[in-house]
Amino acid sequence: MFKFLYHGHEAHLHWYTQQLITASLTSTYGQELLTRGFYAENGQPIHTGELINYLTANSNLLLDMTIQQLDDLIIQPALSRAESKQVWINISGKLIADNSLFDQFWQRGLSQVSPKKKPYLVLEICEDSIDDKAIVERINQLQNQGFKVAMDDFGSGHSNLIRLSQINFDYIKLDLELVKRIPDELWATCLYKEIVELCSSKGALIVAEGVENQPQSDFIRWAGVDIIQGFLYSKPQPIHT
Repeated sequence: MFKFLYHGHEAHLHWYTQQLITASLTSTYGQELLTRGFYAENGQPIHTGELINYLTANSNLLLDMTIQQLDDLIIQPALSRAESKQVWINISGKLIADNSLFDQFWQRGLSQVSPKKKPYLVLEICEDSIDDKAIVERINQLQNQGFKVAMDDFGSGHSNLIRLSQINFDYIKLDLELVKRIPDELWATCLYKEIVELCSSKGALIVAEGVENQPQSDFIRWAGVDIIQGFLYSKPQPIHT
């Protein structure tokens, strides 16, 4: 549990995880760490979108939260869950782009991840954040240090395909909006297949987000995705640290 002030009110952040499964449906590939906020006085949930905006606007709070997540899920040896499957953690572009924030993030967080545990950590960075040459270079540096990096929410907004040519991502997560209209709408279905082929050509493993029903699952597996995430196979579950 992570305590903080939310617009002057005491609040708590709790960690949830959602499983990612292999496209063969035979095993769990890993688990994504999700953040949920609650008011301390009555336990009422904080709207997720508003919470994310608040955290993004408060850089030091965002930094402290992310470091706490790394410590709880990866660094602490008492938490053995990271020894058996990957933990995917969302990293705000602000922590990568800002020199001071990144230095602190490195010293207090990433540098504490042992070589033994690096294979069990995937850093998810939203594609909208990867719009600066310095960020591209920093992501390449992280990979050179042995960290796995995923481009998150690819296909949301105006995707910049140049990013795919600049970085050899280990994983590319397709935005959940892309799957909502397949396989019912032909254009959306064709587009999804083309995107999977394009991203796969870079050598990355492709993650389909937002899979909620069997027709979607059947199609995206046929289209060639490697990993599936969605309510059809797994709903977020709270964890206790």
